[in-house]
Amino acid sequence: MILTAPALALATLFAFVTPAHAIPSFARQTGWSCSVCHTIYPQLTPIGRLFKLEGYTTANLAGMQELKQKIRRMAPLELNRVPPLSVMIQASAAWIQGGDANQFGSGGTTGQGAVEFPEQVSFFYAGRVTRNIGTFFHVTYTHTGAFGMDDSDIRWAEHQTEPDGSTLIYGAEINNTPTEPDLWNSVPDWNWPFATSNYSPLRDIPATYIQQAAGASEPIAGLGGYLAYLFGPGESHWLYLEADVYRSAVGIGSGTDQFFGAATLGPTRNVAPYLRVAYEQNDEEWNWEVGALGMDATIYPTTAAIGSTDRFLDFGLDGQVQYLDLTGNQSFTAHVSWIHETEDWQADPAVGFKPNPVDTLDTASINGQYLVNRRYGAGLGYFWAWGTPDPALYGAATGNPAALVSANGSPDTNGLTLELNYLEAQNAEFTLQYSAFNKYLGASSNYNGQGQSASNNNILTLLMWLAF
Repeated sequence: MILTAPALALATLFAFVTPAHAIPSFARQTGWSCSVCHTIYPQLTPIGRLFKLEGYTTANLAGMQELKQKIRRMAPLELNRVPPLSVMIQASAAWIQGGDANQFGSGGTTGQGAVEFPEQVSFFYAGRVTRNIGTFFHVTYTHTGAFGMDDSDIRWAEHQTEPDGSTLIYGAEINNTPTEPDLWNSVPDWNWPFATSNYSPLRDIPATYIQQAAGASEPIAGLGGYLAYLFGPGESHWLYLEADVYRSAVGIGSGTDQFFGAATLGPTRNVAPYLRVAYEQNDEEWNWEVGALGMDATIYPTTAAIGSTDRFLDFGLDGQVQYLDLTGNQSFTAHVSWIHETEDWQADPAVGFKPNPVDTLDTASINGQYLVNRRYGAGLGYFWAWGTPDPALYGAATGNPAALVSANGSPDTNGLTLELNYLEAQNAEFTLQYSAFNKYLGASSNYNGQGQSASNNNILTLLMWLAF
C-alpha cells in the first residue's frame, strides 16, 4: 500500500493511541491499531480509505510464506499463517413509544419493547489473498433465522507513481451492493447511524432504489472499476472515479417490499449502470470531501412479469468533513447527503397497484459524530424524505399495517437521531440511541387517519457491537 509521508506519520501515531474498532482480521493482517483506519466503525480515516483503495492488501505479518512447486516453471503461492476470519455479533433492545405493534400490526406484540439477541451474527473473510487481490466477504445470520449474503466485494488493485510525484491507483471489483465500494460514509451503504434495531421506524422511511439496495437487500451483482489520482503537496488532493454495472439473475426477484410494500420488484432488465465521482483534500488534521453519484435501474414489476418495465433514475450529492486530532484525543466527522429519484411507472400494473405515471422522491440527511479519548462518543443528525403524493405507494392500497399508511398519500417524513457511544475496547461498543419524528408520512398528528401521531414512532434503542 502507498503511504505518503504525512499519512505514514499519522498511521504510526494512531497505532499507539487507544484504538477504535474495526474488522479484526484487517488489524491482524496489517499489525495496525484499528484506529489507524477508523474512528467509530465503519467510519474511515484517510488511511482507511487508502487501505480500501489498495484492495485490502497491505500486510505487515511476518507469517507470510511463499510455497513454490517446480512444475515446468516456478508457481508462487502466498498463504497467510493467520486466516483472515472475523466474527461480528450485534444485539439490541428497543422501546417504541407507540409499541412495536405500531410498526408491525398484528405481527407485533402488545408490549412497547423488542429484544433481539442476537440481532445479527456476521462472518467475514476479509483480507489479502494475493499481492493485488483482497476480499471483504460478508455473510450474516439475521433475526429471521436465515443466512444471507451481506454487503461484500472482491477487488484487484494496482498503483503507479507518476514522474511528477503523484500516484495513480486503479482497480477492478465485483460487489453485491451499489455504493459498497465507496470510501466515504455519506452514501447509502455506509451512512450514519451505523446501526439500528430491526424494529426501528427508521427502517420504514420511504427510500430510493439505491438506498433500498444497500446492505445487499437486493440479489444483484455489480462489476466495475475505479481510479484514484493522488496529487499535489504530499498527495493531499484526491480525485476518485468509479463505474459499475449491476444485474440480477433472470427470474430472481428481490423478495423485498419496495416503496412501502406497494410493489415487490422483479429482476433488472439488462444492466443498471452506477457512476461515482468524488474529490477529497487532506490537510494535517482536517480532510473534506464532496461528491456525486447516480444510478439508472430498469426493473420488471414482478418476478413473473417479463414484459414492460419500471425505471428508477437516482442522482445524489454528498459531502464529508473530518477532524483527526494528531494527539489521538478526539475526532469529529460530519456528513451531508441528498438523493433525488424519478420513478417512471410504465410497467403493466400488478393487481390493485397503479401509482402515478411518474413520481419523485427526495431524501436528505445531515449529521455529525464526536469521539473523545477513543472511548466516549456522541452523534446528532437530522433526516428528511419528501416527494410526490401517491396513495398507491403510501396510502391504504399498500397493504401495510395501519400505522404505516399515509392518509394523504404523502411520503413526507423528517426527524432527528441522537446517539451516545461507549467503546469499552477496540472490539466492543455500546450505544444508546434515540430517534424522534417531527413528521411521519405527511403529517405530525393523525397521519394515518386513525389517530397515530409522528411521535408514536419515536424509539429508544440500546445496541451492543462485538467483533473478534
